[in-house]
Amino acid sequence: MSENIRLYMEDWLYNSGIVGFYNILKESEDEVTIKDNYIEFNPKVLENFEEKYFNYFINIYEETLAWHKIVSFEDFIKYHEDTDLKEFSSNSLDSLNKYITDILKRYIKSNSYVAAYELINSDVDILQLEKDITTIKLNKTQKLEDVLPEVKTTLSKIYKVIDYVKSDEAKRYLAAKNVIYNIIKNAWEGVSFLNRQPKEKDIYVDYRQYFIPPVMEYLGSDKKKFKYNCFTCDSEMKDFKNDLSFLNATGFDVARKTSHVWDFNNDVAVCPICKLIYSCVPAGFTYVYDNGIYINDNSSLSNAIEANKKIKSEILKKHEVTRSLTYRALVKSIQEQFTENMKYELTDIQVVRYENSKYRFNILTRDILDLIHKSKNSLNSLISAGYKEVNTYFNIYDLVIDSLFNTQNLFLIIHKLLIYKLSTPNDCYFNGLQLFNVMNINDKFMRGLGYMEKIDSEKDIVKDGNMQGYFLRKEYKEKKAESKLSGIAYRLLNALKVNSKDMFMDTLLNCYLYVRKPVPQIILEGLKDDVAFKTIGYAFVSGLIEGKENTNNGGDSNVK
Repeated sequence: MSENIRLYMEDWLYNSGIVGFYNILKESEDEVTIKDNYIEFNPKVLENFEEKYFNYFINIYEETLAWHKIVSFEDFIKYHEDTDLKEFSSNSLDSLNKYITDILKRYIKSNSYVAAYELINSDVDILQLEKDITTIKLNKTQKLEDVLPEVKTTLSKIYKVIDYVKSDEAKRYLAAKNVIYNIIKNAWEGVSFLNRQPKEKDIYVDYRQYFIPPVMEYLGSDKKKFKYNCFTCDSEMKDFKNDLSFLNATGFDVARKTSHVWDFNNDVAVCPICKLIYSCVPAGFTYVYDNGIYINDNSSLSNAIEANKKIKSEILKKHEVTRSLTYRALVKSIQEQFTENMKYELTDIQVVRYENSKYRFNILTRDILDLIHKSKNSLNSLISAGYKEVNTYFNIYDLVIDSLFNTQNLFLIIHKLLIYKLSTPNDCYFNGLQLFNVMNINDKFMRGLGYMEKIDSEKDIVKDGNMQGYFLRKEYKEKKAESKLSGIAYRLLNALKVNSKDMFMDTLLNCYLYVRKPVPQIILEGLKDDVAFKTIGYAFVSGLIEGKENTNNGGDSNVK
């Protein structure tokens, strides 16, 4: 029983479970050994593992939990009590009412919280306290001063609720309920405390009874008599009782979906230790509500732990809840590894993202990692850039990173941005420099893939193309024919969309005949190569339409 257990790295899901298991033990200061591709620990660390399990999630995600939203209002109450409501304004009343409606009543009455109250040893009737608290409204004849006594009473009642919620025992259960439904449920469900009809009401006891005793029994058993092998670690096991149907988006019901396995005979089952490790998958991932991310750096276990630790630290130190945060955290992690003088060599790494209840996979090649590092400033400039499409806001940083992760060029994004700049400038929240940066990133990306070999690598074709578009616009402006530029830009964009050099040059030659100028050399050079033609063409159109700059939403100046 006292013999150490050694778990080796396997597939991405199991690896995330090992990283999560390590994180939980490390948080509780248990002794655990990490080697190149395995983790080693003594079974004694499984004592009170259920407490360590929930404590980890509560400590790491505390500020994102509903529990924290309830108790964090205490500062508001103390401030106004200390100032005897002298600073209490109409805005303060709005904040108070919003807190009562959107947070206090919403969460205190939630089914998960109500189920937990009977486990908390307290004489306080929290549901009655919640009923007694109501929002405060001013009628037409009342002034703010008239309701201050009522405000004082309400703050006092809220303080009692907060006092109850932040007690150690209430936090233990209520915060645990939050992490179950906000974090853990993203990785697995259907068993233990996530069973729809749980036999045990205490979530801590339920977790322990479901996962820990089978491990202890397995460790003490004589495995020579076992005739099956674990699907994950290949250890001997007694039967196929432990299937993987509890894992979201990967497991399946072996009783109902027998067609998923060879000859309708299920052989997909794991030993109790691996099942425990799979329950730790949510501790390996980093979640922002329904989105999760895990870096499957399987070059070594310590690299995987370190890479995901940086992601987690970057995401959870912000108080934002956006998908781009996971991207930004990943990009920052990649850039930090470069700035650490290549402390450990970055190889091709797998990024696993959990979005809309599905896992998505990307392999980040060394070329993409290098591009992200070299484009650090250009990418950072895009964080706040975006546009609206049918009342939906799209962040350009997200779109660019998403395309790069999928090894896709950015021509489609560039085309869309230029079309919106022409047609609906009020829905564009980006400026010329940000568009220029997207084209620069795409230029580096395409050159990295081996395109544009006929074009001098030292030549900045994006800048040159953009400048020539700007100069042509000036010529039209001097001829007081600026109104024609939109139509010209549309025709050029149509030509670029269908890769028609003839259509593009036909339009362009007419333009230069009109201003009595020769066609710039950079345009002619672009005709040598299809990708260079599109790169220079889009840069040219960008320079041509910079007069469409929307100073309300984007930058405040044209960039040249």
